[in-house]
Amino acid sequence: MIQIFFKFYRKLFGNLFFLKINKLLFYSSIRGLGIFNYENMDVSGEKHFIKNFLKKDALRKDKYIVFDVGANVGDYSRLIAENIINAHIFSFEPHPKTFEILKINTKDLQNIYIFNCALSSKKGKLELYDYKSNDSSPHSSFNKDIFKSIHKAKDINTYKVDVCTIDNFCSENNIEIIDFLKIDVEGYELDVLKGAKMMLDNCKIRCIQFEFTQINVYTKVFFKDFWDILSEKYRIYRLIPKSMYEIKKYDPTLCEIFGFQNFVAIHKENSYGI
Repeated sequence: MIQIFFKFYRKLFGNLFFLKINKLLFYSSIRGLGIFNYENMDVSGEKHFIKNFLKKDALRKDKYIVFDVGANVGDYSRLIAENIINAHIFSFEPHPKTFEILKINTKDLQNIYIFNCALSSKKGKLELYDYKSNDSSPHSSFNKDIFKSIHKAKDINTYKVDVCTIDNFCSENNIEIIDFLKIDVEGYELDVLKGAKMMLDNCKIRCIQFEFTQINVYTKVFFKDFWDILSEKYRIYRLIPKSMYEIKKYDPTLCEIFGFQNFVAIHKENSYGI
């Protein structure tokens, strides 16, 4: 039946006269699938996930360990703190100016620990780029070309920042398990996971949220890369405003859409009431 509909639609609307309406339908439908819902944490589905899944999961434990990787000015860390009273939040922000804002914005929160460093695939130092005209922006990145190609920036500031890995950090700070790992690092989410290989292999990360956006074109990372690392041990969901739906099999047509979206990977030993 669905193939009959496709044939009918193609025959009727498959010409240039309907190009604008076909584009409108495409961009409308992918928003219904959780793509390009970036305006705030309500429409992205992040707030719903925290309040309806993480909050319930946290009730099972006395101490709930959260890593906020790419904390920016602390909005996400604050949302976690306000909803999960037993959360111990480790927030990582490499940008020196943004870190100072993060410090101010979270000074009234309990059990939050902030670190002026990036997390990636290996320990060392990296160059971080940001607008000269809008320094400490949420777009700061390790990829200079992103500013030129996507953000159309002309003048760029450069910072040399410290980089650690999740495996090293957990080993050095005696962290045995991460209950929730949130990653928002402008296209370098996969590198963060590569730096958590031991924790992932030993099933020590219970839930992961990561972004997948148009920036991944420039970092040359596909959704398939996340699928290959996570799908054996985790169920992967795309967030939509008031829920989330499971990606049960890898489909390039539906999975490789390079537009802002948030995925959640939940370890198969956890249910979160889903």
